[in-house]
Amino acid sequence: MSRVVEVSSPMNVHQLDVRIRDAAVVQFSQPLAEAEYRSLGALLTDHPTVTLRAYGFDEELATLRFLRWFPRLRRFSVAGLHNLTELAPLHQLDADVECLDIGETHKPLNLAPVTAFHGLHQLRIVAHRRGLPELLNANPGLQGLALWRVPVDQVLPVIALPDLQSLALTLGSLARGEWLTQVPTLRYLALRAVRNLTDLNAVTRLPALQWLWLDALTLDRLPDFGSSSTLLRADCTQMRHLRHPASLQGLAAAPQLRELLVTESRLPVDAFVPFAGHPTLEHVGFGLGSERRNRDAKRLLRRTPPSNHAHFAATHGLLRML
Repeated sequence: MSRVVEVSSPMNVHQLDVRIRDAAVVQFSQPLAEAEYRSLGALLTDHPTVTLRAYGFDEELATLRFLRWFPRLRRFSVAGLHNLTELAPLHQLDADVECLDIGETHKPLNLAPVTAFHGLHQLRIVAHRRGLPELLNANPGLQGLALWRVPVDQVLPVIALPDLQSLALTLGSLARGEWLTQVPTLRYLALRAVRNLTDLNAVTRLPALQWLWLDALTLDRLPDFGSSSTLLRADCTQMRHLRHPASLQGLAAAPQLRELLVTESRLPVDAFVPFAGHPTLEHVGFGLGSERRNRDAKRLLRRTPPSNHAHFAATHGLLRML
């Protein structure tokens, strides 16, 4: 399955019509001809779950003038459209746009023009802070939110998103873990290289959480997840401060845990002893830095590897944000 389809001129419409059926993203980094834009817009109208992405350094693309050919587009990304300087041209999109990805640009942008959209379901923001509180307030129906390089609790001291199911925080900072308890509806939470986050006790009080992904945090021990009765999967990647045999003991207390993935880790094999008799754990994956430790951990737990991320999300109806 081709999840990302690259488009360039000259564009073969018939081939694209076939490839787009299995695509998650259709993207281009150079301008197309007007007729090609028109054809691509028609195809995306028939495939509203496909995201259109413009990226690269082309000055013409950065004007977003091409959006006039996509009036019914539902999902749009400017991640990596480096010369983009303003978001006002987004007004060319239909008011019912569902997903926006305002990714990395040379300079941070003012998000105020995006507040014209009130029906967003998914939103990804990279480093753009100005107008972010207003944008979230304008879209109380958001289901998925990804924030990169944002000091979250400084820019958003209060967050009110009653339908938010998925939250991904990457880089940036979060000084108060309690901030997360403002979103009790979370089913998926990713905390990746978030600075200043030293206490995860608040995470154990998220009543709907099913999937937790921890990456490159400076924690040496995880809290007690004994009250996390809905937690089904935990991913711990690059958690290199977890080195003690008891570092994962609190996670092993999660009563319904089914899948566990620990990679790029310095944990000893003994850290997995608490999972040996876990009543619901079915799948475990390891990356402990050596073949010997991986082999010993597999012998200890005797579980099959976890499912891939896309399969797990689809099986449990989870929206995975990055």
